[in-house]
Amino acid sequence: MTLFQHFSNSDQWHSYRVMKTLQAANHIHPDLLTAALLHDVGKTRVPLSVWERSWVVVGQVIWPKKTAVWGQDAPLGWKRPFVVKAQHPAWGADMAAAAGSSELAVGLIRRHQDNVPETAVSEMDRLLRHLQWADNQN
Repeated sequence: MTLFQHFSNSDQWHSYRVMKTLQAANHIHPDLLTAALLHDVGKTRVPLSVWERSWVVVGQVIWPKKTAVWGQDAPLGWKRPFVVKAQHPAWGADMAAAAGSSELAVGLIRRHQDNVPETAVSEMDRLLRHLQWADNQN
């Protein structure tokens, strides 16, 4: 709950909607629902303005390969939004682990932006696909 309270109201609403989308589709795994609520908590480490969030979206469309490279730097200057986009899953997973979240919830948070092959059959990958689906709906 402490981590969830770090979010802005709009980010809390987004995460809540992701969780409710999963519940409406009969996904009730507690680690999945925890990950739904906390998947973007890493963004609270380096908050971005609306303009910076928009810049990331535009940048990824125009320069997808460059934004991936820019995202590996320190979160400083004009690259800051790209770093937050790229690194917030790892930051969030570390924060969730430190707060006592389960290993599975931490893994879902860490991997919530990963490409998951359709043929993957592990529980982690199955839950991850559900999380990504719900996140994309919201």
